[in-house]
Amino acid sequence: MRKTVKNELAIVSGLGALVCFLARRPKTAAVMAGFSAGLCLTSGTKPYGWDGKSVFITGGSRGLGLALAREFLSRGAKVTLAARKFDELVRAREILSNEYPAGEVCTVICDVTKKNELAFALKESINAFGVLDAIVNNAGAISVGPLESMTRADFEAQMNLHLYAVIEATDLVRPYFKRRGGGRIINICSLGGKSAVPHMLPYSASKFALAGYSQGAAVELHQDNITVTTVYPALMRTGSPIQAVFKGDHDKEFAWFDFADNFPLLSMAPTTAAKKILRASSLGDTELVLSPVGKLRVLGGALFPELVNAVMVFMNSLMPKGQSGVRQTGYQSRTHFETSLFTKPMKSRAHEAELKNNQYPSDDAEFNLGLH
Repeated sequence: MRKTVKNELAIVSGLGALVCFLARRPKTAAVMAGFSAGLCLTSGTKPYGWDGKSVFITGGSRGLGLALAREFLSRGAKVTLAARKFDELVRAREILSNEYPAGEVCTVICDVTKKNELAFALKESINAFGVLDAIVNNAGAISVGPLESMTRADFEAQMNLHLYAVIEATDLVRPYFKRRGGGRIINICSLGGKSAVPHMLPYSASKFALAGYSQGAAVELHQDNITVTTVYPALMRTGSPIQAVFKGDHDKEFAWFDFADNFPLLSMAPTTAAKKILRASSLGDTELVLSPVGKLRVLGGALFPELVNAVMVFMNSLMPKGQSGVRQTGYQSRTHFETSLFTKPMKSRAHEAELKNNQYPSDDAEFNLGLH
């Protein structure tokens, strides 16, 4: 039995024992308490080890993907980084080679929304290392702006990248993993896939879709010994806001997003996130909500949906009001963030995160969103 299943069953049994005790059924309470204690004392299934394993990471050249590559290499795994930009891959490989001289790294140019490129990239990874043990579907893009400024194209671009690319990747690796007797799939979703965020509706809609697909895949692929872990990060200090695509009042939209992304109480270091993600996959967990803030938000939404909605309505009232259908990258929209006294404390943190996580300026919003 997986450790997390055992722990959750122990909690349920313990609560059942408490209820029985309060209901003056001491014998039943004692049995359930004993069962709960027994579960706590027994060991779960041995964690999956990464040493010598081959891992394919989409969007692996920067941000969380690069942080995951670092963590896999530190545990002895071999990694393949897939991304669309050659220069990013070159820098990422150089970073990893300097940090892990003995690490084995393969890089391949790949647009995950194009099935032929994805199939080729997976074959290159297998050719490089002789085997494929796990895939991390991490590639993503962020679209920020008011709903009125969004078009169908914004929603379709996010769905293509966050949902359909993951479906294609799963379809490609499933027969291979099945023949080998199993494999690991890690799908990087978002807290936005459990709770919609104002001014990020295309992103949230696509992540909700990914969450549903990934949860279902975890159930259906279990029979083939393929473990699917769905990860729900909240904000992380990856330096990604300069790559995000903004509509509406571009500078003000960027300012609130980058400020929140680097605020210590709201955001998590990608190194911390990477460690938790690898641990969850090693244990065979099907879901991981990374941060305490995220867990509180999920619990609050389940218990007090109307109250949470009222809070989100209030948050939306504080958002920028400007409308514009023009897309700009975060790099093109950072003037207000760079000059405002309010956001100044976060500026150095943002620049540090960008440098550490291989985030370099981009001025092609359509490319970043996957529209060409």
